[in-house]
Amino acid sequence: MKGNLKFISLLFTAVLIAVTAIAANKPAARPDLSPERQKARYYYLEGLRRQMADEPAAAYEYYKRATEIDPSYTEAASAFGTQRLAAELDTLQTRTELARSLALMRPFVDKYPDEYNEALYYAYVAARIDSVKEAIRVFERTAERRPDLSSTLVHLSEAYMADGDIDKALGALSKYETIEGHNPQITIKKISYHLARRDTVGALGEATALVNYNPAEPAYRILKGNLFEMANLPDSTLLYYEEAERLNPDYGAAKIALANYYRQQGDSVRYDSKTYEALLSEDFDLSQKLMMLEEYLQKLLNDKQSTSRGDHLFSVLSEQYPHEPDVLDLAARYSAAKGDFKDACEQIGYAIDLAPVEEKYRGQLMTYQMADDRATDAIKTYRELAKHMTPSRNLTVLYASAAQMADDFDTAIEAYRNILQDIAPTLPTDTALTARNIPASIQYDDLQRLSQIYTSIGDCYYGQKKLPEAFKAYDNALALYPDNTLALNNYAYFLSENDGDLDRAAEMSLKSLDGDNSSNATYLDTYAWILHKKGENEEARKYQASAVEEAAKEGNEHAELYEHYGDILAALGEKSEALEAYDKALALEPENHDIQQKIKTLKNAK
Repeated sequence: MKGNLKFISLLFTAVLIAVTAIAANKPAARPDLSPERQKARYYYLEGLRRQMADEPAAAYEYYKRATEIDPSYTEAASAFGTQRLAAELDTLQTRTELARSLALMRPFVDKYPDEYNEALYYAYVAARIDSVKEAIRVFERTAERRPDLSSTLVHLSEAYMADGDIDKALGALSKYETIEGHNPQITIKKISYHLARRDTVGALGEATALVNYNPAEPAYRILKGNLFEMANLPDSTLLYYEEAERLNPDYGAAKIALANYYRQQGDSVRYDSKTYEALLSEDFDLSQKLMMLEEYLQKLLNDKQSTSRGDHLFSVLSEQYPHEPDVLDLAARYSAAKGDFKDACEQIGYAIDLAPVEEKYRGQLMTYQMADDRATDAIKTYRELAKHMTPSRNLTVLYASAAQMADDFDTAIEAYRNILQDIAPTLPTDTALTARNIPASIQYDDLQRLSQIYTSIGDCYYGQKKLPEAFKAYDNALALYPDNTLALNNYAYFLSENDGDLDRAAEMSLKSLDGDNSSNATYLDTYAWILHKKGENEEARKYQASAVEEAAKEGNEHAELYEHYGDILAALGEKSEALEAYDKALALEPENHDIQQKIKTLKNAK
């Protein structure tokens, strides 16, 4: 509702002028008027003059003064209320202030009910600030007094719908059709009203009337087919979609409707065929075709179907638009989704050649390079761009991540610190953060971002074996945002691995498992490992078993996960189970000598 309020002032500017022009034509001041009315009238007329001279701010002040002098002066109050609605001030666009503006206008609307411009404007505003009953009252009165204004019935139907009275809403539209004759737009509105109460039969009746109104229009056949689909009548759905295509064999919307029908029926051959035809259709522009193809490709990937089907359809767009960066961008994203990062880099490289100043393509190239274990290439991509333009913060974050991935920790830390300064220039970066030295002006979202950056700095310092600096960075991350689960997890794990405070590590690790992270395999593994370090192996086994299970579900198994499981099981004396876990770890990392030694030791102990 709030979004609709902003355009009220713009939508009825013409009505506003009409209101004031009518008021300006009222009889001149009579000698028997009270001094207050005469004085108020002076300000009111001056307001009219200023408004007609396109001086809205001055007009507003004169109307306001007139109303203050004589609150019973309905013409002045209405002009003031209307001007308040037109003022583009946030303070006057709140629900409370809009209601006050409406209250100023009401006496005029009721005093002059046949001034339909003012009445319709007033009712329109009332409906949009949730004063629906008031809107209905004025719309009904206007419709009764001015039956020639049939459009009032359409507004009245919308007000009835907002009030939840669908029967009256349909009745108002039917009355409109009685006056004006059949109108496709009104029929479509009636269909939406029937569907609002899940009356598919009523909606189909209206759709039939629409088809009969213009039998040569394929869009109406598609609409009726859609309704049959909602009613779960696939044969009738197909019939009307095919009729639409026969009426206009080149109609792109019919091909999309048929493609979606065949997909739902599991007929992949016909689904591909109709999608192919839709991509060739001249009814759609490039952006629509890209959206269509992207949706198709996403379904293939989600359903884990053969991507060769997508490759074939992609060739349609590539042949039509061989030099469009957006097509190459989609090609790159598709290759990346398939895991072919080398081809993704190649395709986005072509897009960069065509649009060298498009920064997002550089960011995608860096992402693909990093996914392909080419962090140093990602660094080069960033530095090459930086020669020609100032990279955005998001690109700098990617650069820092690439440097961190390449173990160039000094470069990464420097970049992360630059990001800190960019987000919060007054934030102290070389001291421990507390509630006292964190500027209150920092927004909540920025607190989270800053916390994430400090976490990355901590990871970099840990990579350099600078434990005091790493732990200070994690402390700062948690001072900024105590619920930073990555900081909690990493800090807890590194503490446990470096003879730190295990009780504090366990507390942080358990906190990281709150809410949506309760099944996070990495966080479960950390907590289980800390419990193992504390000698609480029975409890550790429960959490590690969950970690292994969740990792298997996600397809994210790794050697350390099973190695930890083996260590916990071995500590419990369950040697066979421990060996099984170690074997799985070794299968994932065959050259791991530590795991090989643990297997050898356990077998010798048997």
